[in-house]
Amino acid sequence: MKLEEICETACKKINLGTSLVNDHLKILEEMVRIDSRSFGVNEFVGDRTVPTDMREILECAKNYLTKIGFHKVWVNTSVKKHPFPILMGEIIVADKKPTILFYAHLDKQPYMDNEKFEKWGGVPPTELRWNEDRSRAYGRGAADDLSGVVSIGMAIDSLVQTISDGSENDFLKLPCNIKVIFETEEESGSHSLIEQIYENKIFFSGIDCVVITDVVNPAQGIPGLTTSLRGIIQMDVAVTKECKKVPIDVQTALYKLLSKLIHDDHSLAINEIAELDQPVTEVERKGYSFVPTSVEALRQMAGMLPETCFSVPEDTASILIAQLRSSFANSRPGHRISGSVILGTAGARLSFPGAKDSINLAKQIDLILKDKNTFRLKLDLDIVNNSPPVIDLILQSASKDPHSGVNGGPVPIPEIQLARMIDHLISDNGTLHPSLKKLNPYGQMEVQSLFVDQGLKPRLFDDMSAKALVELRLAPGNEEKSASKKLKNYLLENKPSGFDVEITEDKGASPWMTTISHPVFSLMLESLEKGYGKKPCLYGCGGTIPFVEKLMQALGDIQPLCLGAYDPDAKMHEPGESLSMPDLLGCTRSIIHLVSRIQEVY
Repeated sequence: MKLEEICETACKKINLGTSLVNDHLKILEEMVRIDSRSFGVNEFVGDRTVPTDMREILECAKNYLTKIGFHKVWVNTSVKKHPFPILMGEIIVADKKPTILFYAHLDKQPYMDNEKFEKWGGVPPTELRWNEDRSRAYGRGAADDLSGVVSIGMAIDSLVQTISDGSENDFLKLPCNIKVIFETEEESGSHSLIEQIYENKIFFSGIDCVVITDVVNPAQGIPGLTTSLRGIIQMDVAVTKECKKVPIDVQTALYKLLSKLIHDDHSLAINEIAELDQPVTEVERKGYSFVPTSVEALRQMAGMLPETCFSVPEDTASILIAQLRSSFANSRPGHRISGSVILGTAGARLSFPGAKDSINLAKQIDLILKDKNTFRLKLDLDIVNNSPPVIDLILQSASKDPHSGVNGGPVPIPEIQLARMIDHLISDNGTLHPSLKKLNPYGQMEVQSLFVDQGLKPRLFDDMSAKALVELRLAPGNEEKSASKKLKNYLLENKPSGFDVEITEDKGASPWMTTISHPVFSLMLESLEKGYGKKPCLYGCGGTIPFVEKLMQALGDIQPLCLGAYDPDAKMHEPGESLSMPDLLGCTRSIIHLVSRIQEVY
């Protein structure tokens, strides 16, 4: 068979209902069943307290690749033990043929739900379930990134089955060498990835291009070729009293610190970082305006409430630029286990010792904060106690907790907007806003952080210390280590007087951007069009894949091809994560086309 015939025959196997696709969807079901959260466990009573050692998911993936026909599959076992080892597999055809490395990850985000899994419709997120027409499968990791694992496996399996004639060397008909790396630490930062790559230099040598199946398409069934990714830095921030006598409490001090992260227009206030964002050219802006999406679709993807405004002009190009090419700040309460999301709701409990008129206090707070509610978040003030007055201040921008990388930038962050409101209500020296001072002769306000979730009654955290997770998504033009130092210095410089700030660095990765001058990019665009039957677009991703920049750092001049195997409705990182079959199958067929024609460009 000629390569064109091999490609055509292999692609015909990639349709819903074929035995090959059904077999691979069973593997997807098995992998969803396995708990492979790499962080954020102990989410509810009875949950595991430490992350899994990944052995079960690694063994499943190893058996998967072996059954497909990979000649060698192994888990990294270096002298230095890694808690999150990588899995490698290869089919070596001939030294003179090009080599494609495929990447996906096996680890998952937290479930972000209680023990009843109410946000998952009462079904455990480890149980793969389908919608009525089987066009979408639901489960944690189904999209991010088991879709990539299965898309790669299904494409290679279809090609191997197509060329197989029962002879010992039938694999020699493959047009290229194939290598696969499955990571188990992507969601928690890929901390050991470069070290593990260097420990396996022979495996990672001689690679011509790498296919990364861990990004979102611009719309369902519409392929995108991602050419940029934002980076990320996260820090745990804890505020404590430096001396006994301070005019405000520690939680108020923390909110005041968080309020300094943004300007009034919600843009990043750390100018040393924001000014390094690579400017968007007019040609690029025009290109973003042609991405097959809409303002309404972008609002829906973020779950924004109807009355809530974006922080940028409401046109597609401006929103996408804020999502893809702008650095921004996010914050979540430090005591709350969550994935890399924007918490759609935030809350604080305000107490006024010595005051009596809770109703008028609540009315006055409402009047004061209306002017500060620039982006029209839903603002609720609930009286918890009349005397002394205790009032819960709740802010909501979205009906869900959207992915912070994909959606962050134009979406107002409730936790930071809440911080700015509290900063407005009380000064650093403890003086209340003049309108409140009239109703509270003692002039005191105490603040406590609340656990607030959609549909649940607000409650205080068991741990009453003042902690927050501060996250920055870094646009191309920045660099992780430099930005991390700048963020740390900024937080220390802006701490309220009389308080200590303890900062613990968490995950980090630099942004990435590539040119598309190499002919493999044109080939990939053609392969995407044939695989999906729709014209692809050059796209970016506001999220972070630490692997990409770290692999480029480790391997040098190879071409990275970032493909999406899921759509914007996938809800990756959120409860209710799902996988669109048109995107999974389209990505699989695109990989088949790429592999079949790779010798044209290498």
